[in-house]
Amino acid sequence: MSRTPWFLVRRNLGEHWFRSLLTVGSLAAAVFLFCMLRSVITSLESTVEEASADRVIVQSSVSLFVSLPQDYQAKIAAVPGVEEVSKFNWFGGYFREPKNMFAQFAIDHVIFFKMYDSDMELMAGHDAGPETAAAVIQAFKADRRAAIVGADLAKEFDWKVGDTVPIIPTIYRKQDGSEWEFNIVGFYQPKRSSVDRRTMFFRFDYLDETLRPEQGPVDVGTFSVNTQPGYPASQVISDIDALFVNGPQSTKTSTEAAFQATFVSMMGNLPFFFGTIGGAVLIAVLFSVINTMYIAGRQRVHDAGILQALGYRGTVMVRLLLAEALLLTILGGGLGIGLSVLAAVGAKAVLASFLPNFVIMPDTLMWAAVISLGIGVLAGIGPGWMASRYEPTAALRSS
Repeated sequence: MSRTPWFLVRRNLGEHWFRSLLTVGSLAAAVFLFCMLRSVITSLESTVEEASADRVIVQSSVSLFVSLPQDYQAKIAAVPGVEEVSKFNWFGGYFREPKNMFAQFAIDHVIFFKMYDSDMELMAGHDAGPETAAAVIQAFKADRRAAIVGADLAKEFDWKVGDTVPIIPTIYRKQDGSEWEFNIVGFYQPKRSSVDRRTMFFRFDYLDETLRPEQGPVDVGTFSVNTQPGYPASQVISDIDALFVNGPQSTKTSTEAAFQATFVSMMGNLPFFFGTIGGAVLIAVLFSVINTMYIAGRQRVHDAGILQALGYRGTVMVRLLLAEALLLTILGGGLGIGLSVLAAVGAKAVLASFLPNFVIMPDTLMWAAVISLGIGVLAGIGPGWMASRYEPTAALRSS
């Protein structure tokens, strides 16, 4: 006979339903973990890969926590190959409660949005477009306390254009201990994954002019520098660092991609760590499914003898056990992929402060499907081949 009695697959899985359920569940958990861990890795990598190719970041050579004098800006702007320079100061504050911590940066309101035009889209509410962006920039320049916030951040706290937002500082405290107040004049949506979705940008002069009478000029954390098109960034980097080699504060200049990579490295070797965990779990599940199918193969030896006595070829058990393994892994893999897609929204909210651009890429889901099918093939062929080796008489005598 050439036809395969496929109904036996359904019967055998149903007969050992609890074992089948555990196998599907373990594979679903492994695929889910693989998708989530790999998505963390790909999201971190995309932050570096999508960084601007014509932008460099100037920081202190000692540490990112050591500031630079304000007058470095004019000197950097005079370096050949430099197009625009903006201050970039971490503020370090929270909204109402410490748990509402998010990034705030003081920037140069005159040139910042020109420098980052290709990185973010400005809008007012749901309105977007060149005219809206121009209006937002004009409002930002007109109001000393103006602020632009990410659309995701505005949605989280229900902020609207015209709202005054109090931020409690952790670094730049006023002598009277009062909060800093910022007026929301617009929102932004990132055009690159390297741009944080939950950030507030406000005017550096507001920070400096408020604190200067009390504490003196505010130093700058980093300078963001756009290089001229076609001018080698490596030359700009070496010229800037050579300019300040004798101080008063030496600098370390790097491409935006390299600067982003330093933050990833500060978290440790996460790609290796997560990759090892995901790989180990998948290998463990592979052996688990293979063991399950070998048990199923030993239980099917008697069935193999009956089928061969009825005229079926010996390879019929290979097809049946392969189909059984594939059905289990397709169900488990599909369930794991579905759960990861559903959990992605919640995971993005949880990881918002650590990995704001978290997303499960289509190729991650494709690899999860391929791995699931691969496990099914490996787990089904071996036991099927073992069961097909028995002669009909020997198979019929087996218990």
